[in-house]
Amino acid sequence: MPFLTVAFVTSVFCVTREKHAEQIERSLPAAARVVVSACTLSGSFTVRGWDRNEVRVRSDGGEIELTRIDQTKSEQATELKVTSTTRRANARNSCLMFGGLELDVPRGAAVRLQTTSGDISVTDLARANVVTTSGSIDLTKMREETQATVIGGDISIRDSTGLFNLHATGGSIDARHLSAAAPSDTVTVSTVSGEVTLNQITHQRVNVNSVGGEVTYSGELLRNGSYSFQNLSGEIHLLLPANSSFRLLANAGAAVKISSDFHLNYAEGQNAGPGNRGEPRRVSATVGTGDSLIRVQIMTGSLRISKQ
Repeated sequence: MPFLTVAFVTSVFCVTREKHAEQIERSLPAAARVVVSACTLSGSFTVRGWDRNEVRVRSDGGEIELTRIDQTKSEQATELKVTSTTRRANARNSCLMFGGLELDVPRGAAVRLQTTSGDISVTDLARANVVTTSGSIDLTKMREETQATVIGGDISIRDSTGLFNLHATGGSIDARHLSAAAPSDTVTVSTVSGEVTLNQITHQRVNVNSVGGEVTYSGELLRNGSYSFQNLSGEIHLLLPANSSFRLLANAGAAVKISSDFHLNYAEGQNAGPGNRGEPRRVSATVGTGDSLIRVQIMTGSLRISKQ
């Protein structure tokens, strides 16, 4: 198949186009913290951060364009949207019909991605807001703020810093080696049905909300840290270093079993046994000097606190 390259250059920007084996490519000069958005009804996204002040997008589906949304007159765009050449009249609002997209963007950039059917993968970027209805989300080396929502799939995030909001309706959430970029950064996780696994999270504030499924937290507790776990029906399992020091405040259903490898010093009149007359009970206990706070709400299931 012949190889075709078309280039158009002005004093404001340049656009490059390559088509080879049905692949379309576009590129534009962009600011280091450019915002890039794209939407597709069917297709996956793969996004990688790089050192160039340029956005490059490749499509394996229909014709695409990189459209400037910003109103600035600078050569480098500050906001871009991937649009379809077949829907010029509504280019700013419409989603691509189909086709996977690969994007290379500056590492300081933000991406806003949405797909109805497809996976999303983002690596080495500052900020991301990503949504998929049917697919999975995989995030690595994020640095500032990450928001991820999946309806029918899983979320996985690794080796990242910043603020995290992760939401799954019918799948699992697995987050490992996350740290805060600022003191106010938090980790917020919610799922309707699916497992939640948090491993080596070094944020002062962690909030987990699950309707059903197993919630597992493994790692240290920071001094003055606040950790909240809510599970309507399932198990909450905390795996903590042997030298952990914390206060436990729990609202537990009457039949919830509470077990701990740590010696829990219960407040006066408190115990881990079943509630009176089948009523939910409030449990207050301390381990060590109570340097961090663990709040638990669980209606049915069990709470296990284990030493690593």
